[in-house]
Amino acid sequence: MSGVQMKEAGMMEDVQDKVHSLWVPLREMNLLLPNVAVAEIISYRVPNAREGMPEWLLGMVQWREQETPVISLEALCGLNVPSNPVFSRLMIINSVNPDSPLKYFAIVTAGLPGLIQFGDDTADEVVDYGKDGLKCIVRIGSEQAIIPDLPYLQGLLEKCLAVAA
Repeated sequence: MSGVQMKEAGMMEDVQDKVHSLWVPLREMNLLLPNVAVAEIISYRVPNAREGMPEWLLGMVQWREQETPVISLEALCGLNVPSNPVFSRLMIINSVNPDSPLKYFAIVTAGLPGLIQFGDDTADEVVDYGKDGLKCIVRIGSEQAIIPDLPYLQGLLEKCLAVAA
């Protein structure tokens, strides 16, 4: 059956209304991101801290021969910065601005993400988060996840790194 025939039969509409996403465990919360936002997930590396940086900007790591900033979303939300990197990973996020000198940044995770098809009918509840850098909280069953504002996070990182330069 061709794609046109499938669409006419109503078989593709559900697929098109869903986004391939990652359900990412953090220490004190979960994160929900579209698959395409993530370049790679790597083993945790201790970031090289820089003086004068906010607590949520943990430092820089080398990835693909470039300095990549590492952030803690928990710290950005005012929660505790995870101190034990056991089972942690770094999720490398693609730039959302093709003109930016910052092509990637990393978010510390508490493990490996799970795949999820996310659409309007997937969430049981969506609540605006009301905090810079975080768009909303979604609830699926008994689990909650935060959807980050990636353009805001990237802009914030660019400003912090420009000050440090």
